[in-house]
Amino acid sequence: MMPNLLAAHPERPWIDLMVPCTREAAEGTARFVSQIDGDLDVELRDSVGLAFRELLLNAVEWGGALDAAKRVRVVRARARGVLIYRITDPGPGFRFDDLPHAAVAHASESAIAHMEVRDNTGMRAGGFGLLIVRAIADELMYNERGNEVTFVKYLAEAFRRLGATVDSPRHEAF
Repeated sequence: MMPNLLAAHPERPWIDLMVPCTREAAEGTARFVSQIDGDLDVELRDSVGLAFRELLLNAVEWGGALDAAKRVRVVRARARGVLIYRITDPGPGFRFDDLPHAAVAHASESAIAHMEVRDNTGMRAGGFGLLIVRAIADELMYNERGNEVTFVKYLAEAFRRLGATVDSPRHEAF
């Protein structure tokens, strides 16, 4: 089952997809998006691709409960100097203080403290996704409900064209 393309504008790099809540559809969508970003530097494309994949898989697994009848909406926009992904899932949302199974909830503790929670509850290994995404994103914003995330990555080529050398700003909002 592949995603439905809702909109794509040929003059502006804007894509709007509805992705079935399956791992297969999420993986296929991540490959598709990676091809669209083929003009980016390989290292940047790979890191942004990893972040996008993690956010999409979280939305499909946790928000959509891996139910193929449910859909995750993905909006990708690229403008001069910025790449933006907005991912909205059909779930009830989440709060960061309610994620004992994720490394991001144990930032002040051991980086693997969440693994004990995952082991005790029979969850698969993992839980590092949001921590990885935070390290890659320049801005990461969640809606109040916690079922929509906007990932922002500033692209260096815009700054190079202006003759400036600027470090990317890093912001996060919840």
